[in-house]
Amino acid sequence: MFTGRALIAVKVLKPFSDWNQGDIVLVEDWKARELWEAGIVEIVDETDKIIGEIDKAIAGEMESEPLTALPAGLYERAEFYQYYLENYVRLNPSESVETINVKLTKLANLKKKLRDLKMIRFNKILKAVMLRPNSLELLSRLSPEERMLYLQMSKIRNEWLGDA
Repeated sequence: MFTGRALIAVKVLKPFSDWNQGDIVLVEDWKARELWEAGIVEIVDETDKIIGEIDKAIAGEMESEPLTALPAGLYERAEFYQYYLENYVRLNPSESVETINVKLTKLANLKKKLRDLKMIRFNKILKAVMLRPNSLELLSRLSPEERMLYLQMSKIRNEWLGDA
C-alpha cells in the first residue's frame, strides 16, 4: 500500500534518532505510518492541501484534451491521508464530536475527489489506448500506477487487434 514515493510531514512527539520533540520532519509514507502507530510522531494533517492539488488536477484535465502530468506522488499522498483519517477516527473515539466530524468530512471529500480524478484519467487512458497504444510521450505524463494500466491495456488492445 505505502511505497515510499510520498513524503509526509510529521511532528515528533518523543525524541527519536536525531529528532527532538517538536521537530517537524518529512518522512516516507510507510515510515510515517509506522512512527505514528508507535506513538512517536503526530501526522501533520495536510488533507486540505491534497484536496486542493486534486481539484487543480481535475480542473487541468477538464481544460485539456490530452492527459496532463500530475504532481509527483499525488495518488500516494492521497491514499496516505485516507488511511490517516480513517484510522484517526477509529483510534480516537474520545475526541470531540466536532473534531471527528471535521475528519469524517475531509475523508468523504478526499475519497470523492480522488475517485473523480481517477475516473476522468481512466476515461482518457482508455481513449489513448485506442488511438495511441504504447506512446512514450503519453507514458511520460502518467503516474506509475497509470503507466502500468496503460501498458497492460495497450498490450491487450494490440493482441486483440492483431497489432502485437
